[in-house]
Amino acid sequence: MIGTVTSRLKSSPAKKPVLAAESEHGAAAAPVRGRVLIVEDEYFLALENEAALQAAGYEVVGTATTGVDAVALAREQRPDVVLMDIRLAGARDGIDAAIEISDRFSIAIIFATALSDRETRGRAERAFALGWLSKPYSSDEMLAAVARAMQLLRGRR
Repeated sequence: MIGTVTSRLKSSPAKKPVLAAESEHGAAAAPVRGRVLIVEDEYFLALENEAALQAAGYEVVGTATTGVDAVALAREQRPDVVLMDIRLAGARDGIDAAIEISDRFSIAIIFATALSDRETRGRAERAFALGWLSKPYSSDEMLAAVARAMQLLRGRR
């Protein structure tokens, strides 16, 4: 993970994740809006995304720069959504990793990429992405895509 996440999650009776971090008065923090895994090999973009997501109340469960690391983190952390770049460091691209994450763990994917040609989108269809962000994108656009994905996921449950 790029930033430091010091909070642990606990489940409330309603099964909604709640940060276990407490204020100086012992009160529990506000509920987490959702758990997000960032898969991005551009360091500063990953850092910006992490900061924006955390400021908006999401828990960033990790940051991966390769497809192999993305699958491993998805398996270990079980995020609600993966924000996935397509071009990644290493031999495995984001589409391949996203398909595995979607198939094996039923975790939702949002693609964030400069690649939006017909062939790329065709390959990505198997991942059943809940959204696409075209680079360059703003933090507001990214947060809106994550919020839409979370709404869709809540509607399925």
